[in-house]
Amino acid sequence: MPRTVSPALLPLLQHHLGGPILDSAPLSGGDINDVYRLNTGRGDFVVKASRRALPHLFFAEAQGLELLRDTKNLTVPEVLAYGDAPGGWQYLLLEHLSPVAETPQLQEALGRGLAALHRAPAPGFGDTADNYFGTLPQRNPPTSSAATFFWEARLWPQLRLAAEHLSGADVENFEALRHRLPSLIPVEIPSPVHGDLWHGNLLYTAAGPALIDPAAAYSHREVDLAAMKLFGGVDDRVFDAYAEAHPPAPGWQDRVNLWNLYPLLAHVNMFGSGYLDRTRAALNVCLNL
Repeated sequence: MPRTVSPALLPLLQHHLGGPILDSAPLSGGDINDVYRLNTGRGDFVVKASRRALPHLFFAEAQGLELLRDTKNLTVPEVLAYGDAPGGWQYLLLEHLSPVAETPQLQEALGRGLAALHRAPAPGFGDTADNYFGTLPQRNPPTSSAATFFWEARLWPQLRLAAEHLSGADVENFEALRHRLPSLIPVEIPSPVHGDLWHGNLLYTAAGPALIDPAAAYSHREVDLAAMKLFGGVDDRVFDAYAEAHPPAPGWQDRVNLWNLYPLLAHVNMFGSGYLDRTRAALNVCLNL
């Protein structure tokens, strides 16, 4: 990533901000998009920028942030602007959230806030605008059940993309899993979910626990709980506070591998076969539930 924001973006960003950008510096976490902290006379802001040919990329992210913000349970950065710029750039201009040290109090607040998010009203499974998981299109059609939505809108599209990486045995095992999904997934009402809630998309800030970079939809709440287990880094205190406020269905930890088949397959499709062994291991666990 370049060390400063592209000159092609500066006029638009300064228009939105109502004044000059004094300095810019890259922020960590920009594996998919370029991310910069902008210093201005009004304070600091964040811009995400991309030249990838992904239609409506930041429009979709802005919608996801607003979906999470509407529940008013956790801090979500305010969207200031998004759009296109010369040179094929897309951009998303956001409020900057000041990070603070992680504390037990903030961990518990995250658990309670996530529980409140998952109790917010949702019209049905799916039933939001299509968006992206990383760089991969993610469809969110209205669907009759969590199991149907998980297969048709999550696993099956990733399996088609991953065909060149999968063996015949892999395909057979996923087909066997498809038939078992209705009995494996506990019946619950749909919830707003972040959709990609690994620890890198959680922030502890001066305003409280915050969520960034969503792949938001209305889905089964265990999607978010499982994602926080995928790459570690989330303290048990978060899960304990969540369970006190909104107890998950019994056995939810046994289903972590089930829900994480989606991000694992997505990682195969974005980054290659290095994620296949972990995907196959998770699938084998699921087939023995």
